[in-house]
Amino acid sequence: MKAMRLLSLAALAATAAAADYFFILTGSTSHPALNNERLRANTSTTYFSPGVTAPPHNPADHFNRVRVASPADPYTMLHVVPTNPHPPPVPGYYGLSDRDGVPDAYRLVYTYRPEDEGAGFAYREFQLLRTPVRCAPRDRVVLRYRPTGGGMWRWFAVRETTAAGVEKWVPWYIKRSPSNEAELAGWDYDAVEVELVEAKGPVNSGAPGGVEE
Repeated sequence: MKAMRLLSLAALAATAAAADYFFILTGSTSHPALNNERLRANTSTTYFSPGVTAPPHNPADHFNRVRVASPADPYTMLHVVPTNPHPPPVPGYYGLSDRDGVPDAYRLVYTYRPEDEGAGFAYREFQLLRTPVRCAPRDRVVLRYRPTGGGMWRWFAVRETTAAGVEKWVPWYIKRSPSNEAELAGWDYDAVEVELVEAKGPVNSGAPGGVEE
């Protein structure tokens, strides 16, 4: 397997002047229907957790387009592009939340007030990693966060159920360890990648998903 390498954020930021991006899930083996599905902004808890749901989709569940907020290597923030006109999403950030209280496990969330998310909220040090794909016109770009505390951190899609009874798969950034083994044993989850793909259409809050395509 070819090793991933850090993408030049300066180069990506230059491209972001002309285009925004979405996140999709890839790499699921137990639940292949999740693969290549965009993260939508529907919520299953009190947090604004982007996730994947099965069709039919609610047209009001926006895709939360993102752009790289800083060109500085090797870390960056992920700025959520607002729909125009209102309603949400409004300008904000993707980040990793520890509010669920699971050791070594962070939920991917959207917030427009990071200062209210608590000391454990992490959003300033995302990494974008590029890996070549055989016979593909361009490299894959996948999301990571600054490694902390050793061990293997990676993305998992975790199955949740909304208040309306809708099944939703939410990205979590997890380092499997003895401290969270018992908690994870009760979850339905699968290892995935969170991948960056270019948005092709303009922002339009009245269009399905908040974008014309």
